[in-house]
Amino acid sequence: MPHSGKITIRTGFGILFALALLTGCQGRSRGGSFGGVKIEVDERKLSNGLTVLMAEKGTAPVVTFQTWIRAGSVDEPRGKTGMAHLFEHLMFKGTEKYPEKEFFNQLEARGAEVNAYTVRDYTVYYETFTPDLLGKVIEMEADRFENFKLTPALLDTERLVVFEERRLRTDNSPSGRMNEALWKLAFRSHPYRWPVIGEPQDLAGLRAEDLQAFFKEHYQPGNAVIVVAGAIDRDHTFKLIEKAYGRIKGRKARARKIPDEAPQESEQRYVMRDHVAGERFMHAYRVTAASNPESYALDVFAQIVFAGASSRAYRALVEEKEVALGVSGSAYTPTFPGLFVISTTMKGNRPASEGESLLEEVIEQVRAKGVTEEERSAAVKQLTVNLLDDVRTPYGLGELIGTVMMVLGDPTQINRDLEKYRRVTLEEVRSAAKKYLHPNNRSVVTLLPEEPSGKADAAPPAALEGGGA
Repeated sequence: MPHSGKITIRTGFGILFALALLTGCQGRSRGGSFGGVKIEVDERKLSNGLTVLMAEKGTAPVVTFQTWIRAGSVDEPRGKTGMAHLFEHLMFKGTEKYPEKEFFNQLEARGAEVNAYTVRDYTVYYETFTPDLLGKVIEMEADRFENFKLTPALLDTERLVVFEERRLRTDNSPSGRMNEALWKLAFRSHPYRWPVIGEPQDLAGLRAEDLQAFFKEHYQPGNAVIVVAGAIDRDHTFKLIEKAYGRIKGRKARARKIPDEAPQESEQRYVMRDHVAGERFMHAYRVTAASNPESYALDVFAQIVFAGASSRAYRALVEEKEVALGVSGSAYTPTFPGLFVISTTMKGNRPASEGESLLEEVIEQVRAKGVTEEERSAAVKQLTVNLLDDVRTPYGLGELIGTVMMVLGDPTQINRDLEKYRRVTLEEVRSAAKKYLHPNNRSVVTLLPEEPSGKADAAPPAALEGGGA
């Protein structure tokens, strides 16, 4: 079963590194290098608008083929949430030529990994396999892209599957419930507030014609990107893709018309209860998008304050004061302005308020005094290692390429940005913390253990009511 609802955190550094490595234009290949790694990405287009990105990586006889659809939960209209994720399931139900389960019978049975995931900005279908399966993968992917058919019966079946997935991952998951509430609290009008998996009332009301219209709008060559990485011959691979996809009609993708979210002027809070041993809390600060240079400084800040046992927050809350079992934080900077999310689990009977006070002290130290050059340098080095590790496999390389294309649209535009991370200054880190991580820009969800009386959650604020309805 394809997994779903994946929240892929692509930090500014990830985007920077990818763009520095990945350059090219139609019919040409150009390369970039970083940390001794040299990668060329060949970008070509079919006449129907389909973009094809290819990267040879011959360290192992493995290939990844990834189909990126520029359609996520951000593209769903109010009251019809969950459609993008539902297609993640529906696309595996087969066509006349390759009926249900054939992707698994013909590919997984021969050692391939077959899966998909949906996030707020896009949906991805991928296979990772040995080179001898390349032709079959391309043929099967093109077939379902062109010949997928939706029936009311099929919709009803997969709708039940999604309801069960939602029950397991959100409704019966304390962390899932908290995360969903946090995004609704932080965004009032922007569709980033929709849960990727969809609202229950919206899923129940979806009709086959709703899904058919969504498919017609988004699942067409001009709105898709094919990424192939690994042990490939680029010319041969492109010929196979051109033969399989070239006859499919396409058009230019429509620009997304999503209004900006109004600025947040005061802190927002919501209290929940669940079967948990101790209190937990999550903070969300509204931040910027991946295309904004400030995203680099936010990533350096996140690395210094929240990454690992040597981070400032971990030392303060877990090691020194011993009030928390764990604390983490990272910047989610996607296509549109996103969130800096912090999650903390308190220890024993320690109240969330105590952890919040200590966390605010840690952040205030950066806002007031900044960070040290030693911390900045170590953060950049660790971010470098993380990205080098990400691209060591064909799948990791392909995912990074696809993310860059989906979020920024053109991997050639920031070829000169190779050094942007290294150029993040101490003042830029402090400035980003002052600008974004202040109380009036904060949304807080607190989770408390259920009381013996079975007291329910506090009445939700208006921002949480109705979800996508």
